[in-house]
Amino acid sequence: MIVSITNVTHMILSKFKRLILSILGIFFLVLGAIGYIVPGLPGTIFLILSATLFLRSSNRLYHFVTQNKLFGGPIRVFIETGAITLKAKISSCLSIWVFTIASIFLTTYGIFFILPVIILALSGTIYITSRPTANSIP
Repeated sequence: MIVSITNVTHMILSKFKRLILSILGIFFLVLGAIGYIVPGLPGTIFLILSATLFLRSSNRLYHFVTQNKLFGGPIRVFIETGAITLKAKISSCLSIWVFTIASIFLTTYGIFFILPVIILALSGTIYITSRPTANSIP
């Protein structure tokens, strides 16, 4: 049996890609877990990133994130449907604007700081409110 160099190269690159995606997924999983503990650091978005990376690299780790008793439900629903619960939408938007207002009024930076902060807050709010609303999380 003759194995072509192209096939071997493709297999090596595929394994390397899966390894890199798994390492990045683990990094975001740890960051997401820390975000559930540390106020002001978002946890859910990092868990969504890790699940997305694991979806392309490791079924076992993907199922670990999406089947987790603490945070798996919202992550799985978002990945499968793109939906966010109303409670999550309200708390996310509230957090965005509390930290935006604090950043604007508690710092001494000028318009070159304030304008991007407001644009990012508006962008985040528009994105969150444009997502479908999930009825409940299983």
